[in-house]
Amino acid sequence: MTDARPSSAPPAAASSDNVRWGFQRPDCRGANALGLFIDDLQRVLDGHESNVAKSPAALYQAQADTNALVRRYADLTNAPAVFAGQSITLRTAPADHGGVQLVPLFSPGLKQALVALLRVGESTQ
Repeated sequence: MTDARPSSAPPAAASSDNVRWGFQRPDCRGANALGLFIDDLQRVLDGHESNVAKSPAALYQAQADTNALVRRYADLTNAPAVFAGQSITLRTAPADHGGVQLVPLFSPGLKQALVALLRVGESTQ
């Protein structure tokens, strides 16, 4: 991917814009990488929702960008190995405002890691 892609697509290299992706941050390692991943995923989904609402075929681009994001995290040396071989499948669902929302369905290993992260967060509150 190149930086010419829409802002919802994770860039292949450091972007020239002021907003950094989580995988570009030096603190993207360990459990922190999972939290940054969720933020990046939300950024991708938010960037595609209006397009998918207008054209259901745009779901394919949203899925491609989501796949690229998972690969970016799997390629990081400091990120948890949980990203390796994992996937997210996007589905659409009706939204309260009458449009559609993108719903990520996580593969089992990624889902387990995210649930464990949530449990750790709950125990520290």
